[in-house]
Amino acid sequence: MSRIDIHAQRCNYAPMEWSDYKLVLTVAREKSIRGAARHLGVNHATVSRKLGQLNNGPAGPLLHRSPTGFWPTKVGQSVVEAAEKMEQVSDEAVRRQRAAEQSLSGPLSISVPPLILQHLLIEDLARFGEQHPEIELTVDSTDRFVDLDRAEADVVLRGSDSPPDHWVGRRLFPYSLSLYAHKDYLANVNARDLRWIAPPDGDPRWQSWLEESPYPAASISMRITTIAGRFMALKQGLGMGRAACFMADNDPDLVRLPGAPVIEVETLWLLCHPDFAGTSRAKAALAYFSNVMSKYRPLLQGERC
Repeated sequence: MSRIDIHAQRCNYAPMEWSDYKLVLTVAREKSIRGAARHLGVNHATVSRKLGQLNNGPAGPLLHRSPTGFWPTKVGQSVVEAAEKMEQVSDEAVRRQRAAEQSLSGPLSISVPPLILQHLLIEDLARFGEQHPEIELTVDSTDRFVDLDRAEADVVLRGSDSPPDHWVGRRLFPYSLSLYAHKDYLANVNARDLRWIAPPDGDPRWQSWLEESPYPAASISMRITTIAGRFMALKQGLGMGRAACFMADNDPDLVRLPGAPVIEVETLWLLCHPDFAGTSRAKAALAYFSNVMSKYRPLLQGERC
């Protein structure tokens, strides 16, 4: 084979671009093509086709599939590590670009847990948009603790015992949980027939909750993995269970169990990245939503029945 033939063969493979590195990194993190496609905002076939092309490149396979998902090969791990460094540079550039925009206009993304959005903040978010019509507000509603370092949001509201030290913002207050049931369930079911709707096995705090409850001897009728699912089961009158005070105390169908403890859990924080904290949009959002959350403090801490 001539030197020209060898050169032509090598040139069949284009060098990897940032989008290729990002795809490999995302599949490695998500462990699945479907999860990577959802994160990247493309369809499953696009990720699968591109990953196949990269795995058939001159360096050999970068990711291999196992029963637990996709994992980097030795060569793939070096690609993942390079992609992480590239991502840090890209994210820093995005943050600094956003931080340079000092006007009270332009994009602003805030990440709020879905149940707090649904039960407390939906109207307040709309009012913030009305007060600042030049701000293009995006609300990310997820329980996942979004990464401000990766510019996944500008402002985040979350419960946490130890948020990243370098993020800045407002430490608010703890929120509380208690024990509830539908008012008709307690009125119509004999005490010996009362049943619990419990979180899945492995919840480290459930046993202590059960021991402190008014009905520690009651058996468990079912376990439901999600908070929203357990809350709906309570509203349907299917048993007794634990719920956030801000959800249950405002519901006319639910009542606290007699003598049920009110227990503080995680502290709520309103945070942004230090690169973004000095912008007019960040200052407006932090001031507005800290005031709003203070208004809801009695409800969040179970001070209203």
